[in-house]
Amino acid sequence: MRRCKAEVEQTRQRLLDAAERVFSDRGYAIARLEDIADVAGLTRGSIYWHYEGKPELLEAVIERAWFPWDQLPLERGGAQALPGIEEMATMLGDGVQRTLSVPHLRRSAAILLQGHELRHVSGRVQARLQGMQQRIRHYVAQVIEQACAGRLPGAERDAQARAVGVFMFGALSEALLLGLPGEQYPIGREVERFILALLAPATAGG
Repeated sequence: MRRCKAEVEQTRQRLLDAAERVFSDRGYAIARLEDIADVAGLTRGSIYWHYEGKPELLEAVIERAWFPWDQLPLERGGAQALPGIEEMATMLGDGVQRTLSVPHLRRSAAILLQGHELRHVSGRVQARLQGMQQRIRHYVAQVIEQACAGRLPGAERDAQARAVGVFMFGALSEALLLGLPGEQYPIGREVERFILALLAPATAGG
């Protein structure tokens, strides 16, 4: 029984690996189950044994991806200290760089950012993207609030937090679109510099 379960899980991971490659390389809309089966070295029937169809396979691919910003807390814990602006900028920049440099994360991000294709395919995938964006904005807003010690109006703070998130995902999308190699092109440092340039004046004392 253990061996059977292990083999089932191994086959499932082969399918997810293949789907991740096909969806990211060809785009979800034109990707075919036959293509995924060929890349996995399996039959189309094996896909239907594990998944109901392409949308469910897409959801499974996205749900197993763990991005650096997924660890950001939604709520501030009582004993959990928030970083300063510089530390946060470095952390978010490193997260973007890691996403581009790790093949599994790079492919998953390329799939997830196909928003125009996926909007009507899966509510769960759309919610995953929106949840990531909201998590980043919420976390950045908390850091700004702490750094400003209440001096910055809430609307301005939230606008700046949104600008950080928009720039992060815009830089990531551009790098993926242009095929820039994450291990060589310093997108993360650009994100870090943008955050510091945006937030440093607003959070300065006075």
